[in-house]
Amino acid sequence: MKKTINVVIPVYNEEKVLEELIKRLHKVAEGENDYCFEFIMVENGSNDSSYSMLRRMSQKDERIKIIRLSRNFGCDGAITAGLKYAKGDAACIMNADLQDPPELMHEFIRAWQAGHDIVYGVIRKRHGEMLLRKVLSSMFYIVINTLTRGLFPRNASDFRLISRKVISAVNSLRETNRYVRGIVAWTGFSHIGVEFERPPRFAGKSKSNMFAIFKVAMNGIFSFSYLPLRMTTFLGIMMSTVSFLMMIGYIIAYFIYGRTVPGHTSIIVTMLFLFGVLFFVLGIIGEYLARVYDEVKGRPNYIVSETIGI
Repeated sequence: MKKTINVVIPVYNEEKVLEELIKRLHKVAEGENDYCFEFIMVENGSNDSSYSMLRRMSQKDERIKIIRLSRNFGCDGAITAGLKYAKGDAACIMNADLQDPPELMHEFIRAWQAGHDIVYGVIRKRHGEMLLRKVLSSMFYIVINTLTRGLFPRNASDFRLISRKVISAVNSLRETNRYVRGIVAWTGFSHIGVEFERPPRFAGKSKSNMFAIFKVAMNGIFSFSYLPLRMTTFLGIMMSTVSFLMMIGYIIAYFIYGRTVPGHTSIIVTMLFLFGVLFFVLGIIGEYLARVYDEVKGRPNYIVSETIGI
């Protein structure tokens, strides 16, 4: 009996890409005769004709399954929904914009056959992206790997194939603030990277602005590291030590030079600096507190409005 591979694809306003995407997915499936494919398209609250196009496509091809969410729940929410409905032996997660070339799945499958439970794409070169975004992406991986002791492979993308064991492990977690890329890495199963050059979007515009990217990056950092919270303790100790040394210095200066009137500028600068440190620390604590609040509320990561073919 053939094994089944579910291809989980979040779709948000991708009407200009869907036909080419399905065409290339069909070619990949034709080249893998030993496997059955199901294309789980997670319609993530699009306001264009993406959903109607998917409906028409599913009527012509029973391999196309549709999960329609009640609104946009973000990329990680859509992936979470797709993995919940993925019942195959493995699942391939990819974006709909064709910056994740479907043809790379052939190499993913070979690595999976060799015994790896997680096969992820490693971006060797990014085409069509601004220099600022490339720099920020490199900085993100440096920061998050420093904070998590190398949990995240550098330049690893969301484009990946995971085995049934990994799917079950990911689905068993009940986190509200989900960073799927990190959760998959956290499971610790055997993994390997496959390098590729990320092409520019096939059509349309990117749905991710700098604010959205920053939000995802912060979610990844705060979800997998307590170091920022612990840094506040070290910062407090450091500031207390500096203050104690300054106090000793002032006492010595008093006995040597007599009482002196402190400068107005130094007082204002010191106060502003300390208030800045204080609010920075409160901000870090607030980020963790907000995540605790989300977990206590226990709201779902997604709400399914309709399913077709599932």
